[in-house]
Amino acid sequence: MKKQLKFWGTRGSCPVSGPEYQRFGGNTLCVEGRYGDAHFIIDAGTGIRPLGQALLSEGASRIHLFISHTHLDHVIGLPFFAPLYTKGFKVIISAPETGGKTSAEIIKELLSPELFPVRLDEVKADIEFRPIHPKHPIRLGDLTIDFHQTRHPGYALSFKIQTPHQKIGFATDNEFLLGYMGKVDAIPEEARKKEKSFIEFFKGADLMIHEGQYFPEEYRHHVHWGHSSVLNAAALMKEVSAPRWFSLHHDPKHTDSDLDRLASLAQRTLDLANIACKSEWVGDGHLLYLE
Repeated sequence: MKKQLKFWGTRGSCPVSGPEYQRFGGNTLCVEGRYGDAHFIIDAGTGIRPLGQALLSEGASRIHLFISHTHLDHVIGLPFFAPLYTKGFKVIISAPETGGKTSAEIIKELLSPELFPVRLDEVKADIEFRPIHPKHPIRLGDLTIDFHQTRHPGYALSFKIQTPHQKIGFATDNEFLLGYMGKVDAIPEEARKKEKSFIEFFKGADLMIHEGQYFPEEYRHHVHWGHSSVLNAAALMKEVSAPRWFSLHHDPKHTDSDLDRLASLAQRTLDLANIACKSEWVGDGHLLYLE
């Protein structure tokens, strides 16, 4: 029985290619989860294109797709998801509904004649849209998936995935400690209070999948962009007592060597602050085995 997460896309904002991106890859966000009978996808960035081909080759006929938010980098791969064009394939799309539009209306715009040659009503798969509401968990087989809003422009959700043995936090677009430039182990109480709900939601996670997109010097120029500095993300690991941290949603301008430096800075920061957490920067194709 497979118990794993596979990262088919780990880039943020836009896909990238070239020799300097070979190790971490360039597809935008898409993660596949399998746990016994539960089979799901989080986000439909460009990584969902090769995932769709793999699903058809193995004979899959049903998948549950969760969309954290409908910014372009998280849905741009959906028109190229081969199961959409396969008769008898069932795709359940669960997404937050804010801003006056349903997820079905947004996807219909994406698959419109002005943007793509195939319309939503022309695809062959059976598509079902379901709204996501925080505090309304979804049960998938042995898994329970719960949701919490992140600090990101518009409206975006993070996920808490609970297996019978583990609690997994998943947040790709989240600006933890908005505007904070201080030390990891000296967060002002006022700043901590603003993050209380998010911290409590993930408290005690066995592992956190959370972005650490910016070097400290970069973050000074990207406050309010909806993404965390590596130092503030490290502070989150302390606050939720996570022993393992996997970082993704890499900035498109960060090359393999940049991400190596960012990963080294993250672990050095954790160690110097006596935070008992091991960090790892993951790339396209990474497999994370679950308990």
